[in-house]
Amino acid sequence: MHFRCRLDGRKGRLLVDPRLDGPVFLDRSGNTTALTRGGEPLDATVTTLNRASVEKVGLRYRTPEGRVLRLGLATHDARTLGAWLGEQTRTAPTAARRLPLPTAPPWAVLSLAVSLFVGLVAADVALLGTHTTAEVIRVNHDDDSCTVGWDGGSQRTAVDCDTTHSRPGDPIPIVALPWPFLGEAVDTRTTPLAVAVVGGGLGLLGLTGALVVSPLVCARRIRLARRADPAVPGPPAAGEEESADGWPRFTDDLSYAGLTAAARHGDRHRPGPKVTLPRRGSGRTSVSPRAWVVATVLGTGAWYLLLLSCAAILDDHFHLGHWRFLVLGTVAIVSLARIGWFAVDRAALCGPVIRTVRSSAADAAWQPMRYVRLCRDPGEMVLVLFRPEGGDGTAPLFLQPISRSRGSGRRTIGGPAPVGEALVRDTGAGPLICEIDGIRYLPNGRATRAATDLALTRSQLRSFAESHVRPDGRS
Repeated sequence: MHFRCRLDGRKGRLLVDPRLDGPVFLDRSGNTTALTRGGEPLDATVTTLNRASVEKVGLRYRTPEGRVLRLGLATHDARTLGAWLGEQTRTAPTAARRLPLPTAPPWAVLSLAVSLFVGLVAADVALLGTHTTAEVIRVNHDDDSCTVGWDGGSQRTAVDCDTTHSRPGDPIPIVALPWPFLGEAVDTRTTPLAVAVVGGGLGLLGLTGALVVSPLVCARRIRLARRADPAVPGPPAAGEEESADGWPRFTDDLSYAGLTAAARHGDRHRPGPKVTLPRRGSGRTSVSPRAWVVATVLGTGAWYLLLLSCAAILDDHFHLGHWRFLVLGTVAIVSLARIGWFAVDRAALCGPVIRTVRSSAADAAWQPMRYVRLCRDPGEMVLVLFRPEGGDGTAPLFLQPISRSRGSGRRTIGGPAPVGEALVRDTGAGPLICEIDGIRYLPNGRATRAATDLALTRSQLRSFAESHVRPDGRS
């Protein structure tokens, strides 16, 4: 397998190939890093990108030599790779050789999928359509089509034809389309040729990518890995050092002191609604648990595409004809698939979160932490959590987005004070529950562990804090 990943912040490919002695990471600069199996996967943290639309897993792996590596992987690859790296290597009898099945690149998979879709539509028309002979009623020289009629003239539509030799009254073979395109028809000469060219060309392109391009690219990576020099671990970049206990250190304004000043300045000068305590009141959650479950499970933007596509199918405002069933129907199916995937993924969070919210505050699992609350847009908040001990230069441990709630004042949004202390408990499913002044704030996604990906943590912190930073020269 050759799949994309990050190793200690470097982009590249992790090569798990029988032509190599073991797993090798090949970065974009052409340097290699060998990964020794038989170590210990320390932890895996889910990181959310692009406002919860994309996720990846940060895996920390300790090699048998004691070196800790940080891998950024796709969600479906992390568990398999972590278990495989943790297995002890042992000799086994040589198995029978099998033809390696290469992994097709995304563009090849897309080409094959579109080719399959075109083939299914063509088979549906060929098998379920009605082959009949129509009569040419009118020849349209402007768009090279003919208006034909069949079933005694009760059915009429325009089909492609040879306008040079066609005359009104001439017979022409057609295929009357099945449901949901009743009343439409296609010719038997031009349309099958166009479908064969489009479907066959895309299918040939996909097969070429899967069976020719992908093996060649994999072989090239193997040659580069064999010729490349081992990567020499360099010193940590400025502002991204790591302490002895494994936590990151930031030497710039993204430490506790810098974020505290940014949060307080933002509350005083940031335009838009102010932040007040949630309307739910002390001793309860920031939002209704039932409303939070519904918003968590169904809160995806794919609903807008689904509603727009369904409305456009029912009301042909743009005069797309029967093509709207193909185009907009595909959009609706993809939107439904997205909604289903999002609901299944987020439903796994609801049970652990609700059980944690209902747990007793006297439980030892609740740990004290310091926090800084930042706002990016009205109602979009994140709690940056720090260790309870430490000075102004302490680095953040977690970034936990919290759900939007109504404030106790008019035209305000609900949230905690910009800086303070919180009781934090891990739900075990990714989100953290934070209790501040007796109010438990429900999450708006999984938490981000700062030590997993320092570059990503820095980017997220700056995206939230940049609107809070005081301009130069302002008192």
